[in-house]
Amino acid sequence: MKMYQYIMPTLLLSAFSLPTLAESLSNETVSSNNYVTVTGYLGARLDQDIKNDYSGQDVDISSELAQAVSLGWYYAKNAEGELIFSNSKQNFSSPNDFDVDVYVQYLHVGGRILFRTNSPFSSSIGLGMGATHFNPSGSRYDAKFAFSGSISAGIRYQLSKQFALRSDLRVYGTFLENSDELFCDNGSCLLDASDHLYVDAELLAGIEYKF
Repeated sequence: MKMYQYIMPTLLLSAFSLPTLAESLSNETVSSNNYVTVTGYLGARLDQDIKNDYSGQDVDISSELAQAVSLGWYYAKNAEGELIFSNSKQNFSSPNDFDVDVYVQYLHVGGRILFRTNSPFSSSIGLGMGATHFNPSGSRYDAKFAFSGSISAGIRYQLSKQFALRSDLRVYGTFLENSDELFCDNGSCLLDASDHLYVDAELLAGIEYKF
């Protein structure tokens, strides 16, 4: 059974569970509302290889430095909305086949449930949905958009009223449908990943500023 048949029900169940979880946490003490946060991150992106249906071989995907920026806002008690953009330049290679550097970029909107404590530490879990952009370096191959979802878990250490340290683990799943081909040039494509789930994991650390 394909991996996405397990992941999709989990994402949907989690999405319906988050409002209930936020309601159950509503009696906790929260900071002032109507705030906006901006966070800049650096970290590492780790990938699983993907099978090329053209050749039957696995495509090696390099693990590289990732950069991300997120915009957060007060949504409800113990809940924040979030918009995040993440970017990493990664190498896709297949023996005796091709070797391409690709900017893999995510733009996701979603939300986080906050678990606050009486100390400067707090934690969160979140869900997001949006798009993945496969953008090959140079101008030879076409770029590609695909639908994707994400789950995240994070910790925050409050340094002051405005500043906090953040660390997040994010897992992205990109759903490559039938006829989803990558790295195409005049109708000829290098990678056929139709009906596959492309999975990325990111471990990020950054600084948050609250307005």
